Amino acid sequence: MAVVLTVAANKGGVGKTLITINLAGTIRRSFPEARILLVDTDAQGNTTKSFRVKVGKDQNTIYDVFMDNATVEEAIVHTYDDHIDVLPANSDNNYLEFDKMEQFRDTILEWFVALLKKFKNNLSEIMSVAGLKKKMNNLIDPSANYFNALDGKFDKVMDKYDYIIFDTPPELKQVTSSVLSIADVVIVPYEPDLNGVDGVTHLISRVNTLKEKYNPNLRIGGVLANKVYNTNLHAKMINAMMKYTNRNNYHYFDSELPRSITFADKLVRNGMPITMSSPDNKFAQHFYKLLNEMNSIGLLSKTGEVLEIPQQLYIESDGDE
Repeated sequence: MAVVLTVAANKGGVGKTLITINLAGTIRRSFPEARILLVDTDAQGNTTKSFRVKVGKDQNTIYDVFMDNATVEEAIVHTYDDHIDVLPANSDNNYLEFDKMEQFRDTILEWFVALLKKFKNNLSEIMSVAGLKKKMNNLIDPSANYFNALDGKFDKVMDKYDYIIFDTPPELKQVTSSVLSIADVVIVPYEPDLNGVDGVTHLISRVNTLKEKYNPNLRIGGVLANKVYNTNLHAKMINAMMKYTNRNNYHYFDSELPRSITFADKLVRNGMPITMSSPDNKFAQHFYKLLNEMNSIGLLSKTGEVLEIPQQLYIESDGDE
């Protein structure tokens, strides 16, 4: 049964995709037998492109899965690595929220007609907002079809993979909510500035709402600082975030990721995550340290147990650059 991991943030530029694909790379190299499915839900499709997947006009994507035009199995693409598959995304996802809303409108109408039939002899019970809410507590909530739109769609592939890893768009709308509603673990990256810190608190608030409504098993894996500079501002923001996570009993990853233009450039030129192409690279090593830390707190298994890593590629040093 696959462990479902997601990297989520409600603002762009915090490095979600970079973390997602390199997390996949570290798992691939550290657990050589593991089968991995990467699911791209961002309209930019950068996770898709990072594994050299080209989306043709007849290729099903995550858009089609959301819209019930295709199954997950019909949308999966095999990559150059026989242990990594990708469920791709493209610019169609820019229109997903609007198209899904049209579909959701029909669901609401069908639900309301059923409600009228059920209470046709006592319509006064549902003729107010308060009355509707009271009755909805005992009936299926139609909003679940919108904010939990992936429910059940991955069931048939859960036993085919060891890890399913989602890259999400930089927002807290329908797509990200639907992913969080089926995930086991969410990693929350942030850039240590004022906007980044606010983004973390807002996202965690949303995660807790989704936990309560749709996914009580969702674990907040931890908060991860990315694009870290050795400056007083970043040190101050990191200290504030550590206090916040400690106060609220959330894990704060020791494995900070530094800002590196060279890192991003190598990723593009090699056409694969640096954690796969050059695991001993000093920047790749930050991700292997992160993987070890995730494992140490039980984030790599369904049951929360610590796994034995078959191929240990993290090289301990006196300090990370």
